[in-house]
Amino acid sequence: MENIYFEKIDDKTLVIKLENKWRKSLSFPEEGMCGRMYLMKYLDFRGTVVEALKWSDALGENILILSVTGHFKWKDYEENSNKYTLEDKSELYAYLFQKTKTDKAFKKKWRVYDYTECFGVDWYTGFIPKATTITDLDKDGITEISMPYVSICRGGMDPGVMKIILYEEDTKYALRGSTRLGCKSEYAYGGKCNPSENLNNNQIFSEFLSKHWDANKCEAGKFY
Repeated sequence: MENIYFEKIDDKTLVIKLENKWRKSLSFPEEGMCGRMYLMKYLDFRGTVVEALKWSDALGENILILSVTGHFKWKDYEENSNKYTLEDKSELYAYLFQKTKTDKAFKKKWRVYDYTECFGVDWYTGFIPKATTITDLDKDGITEISMPYVSICRGGMDPGVMKIILYEEDTKYALRGSTRLGCKSEYAYGGKCNPSENLNNNQIFSEFLSKHWDANKCEAGKFY
């Protein structure tokens, strides 16, 4: 598959009451199967949508939704006690919904979940802007989805946590490491990563993710 067609779905509003039930008030294009009512009725997801993409490959139609919660308070209970402390937390989610030729509706294929618990001055949980990719690197007609994101909590100058998750069908690959600070300085630090074990057996994906990591590891004021 040489060309992959996908369309961006713009989300404008989403109302969430954090510590209660999730409530969605979405504004999506009304045309086609990605209309507002279809998403509301059939796609079960949490968070404020920051990016949504729709495309087709050899397996069928796909909808990717990336979402975040923003910062909220949560109760951290002591073991075997009713006592708790209020802590700060933020979460992110990625969902793939798929509809094959035999399906009548989209079904959830997989979900990615991560979070940050923080008492620091500077903190952020979210996807790296304009870094999500839809590819067919091995040209088998089945697309790969890569999603770089960061989890930052600091009161000083420590690098944040960075991950790139890549899915092909049900198989998950990953690079995990840290962001890089001071990239334009001779004293730059951070930015190293470790691959998941299954990447050692896939040179195509390994080389792609390594380049993708180098292109996105510098914080450079992108997050706050």
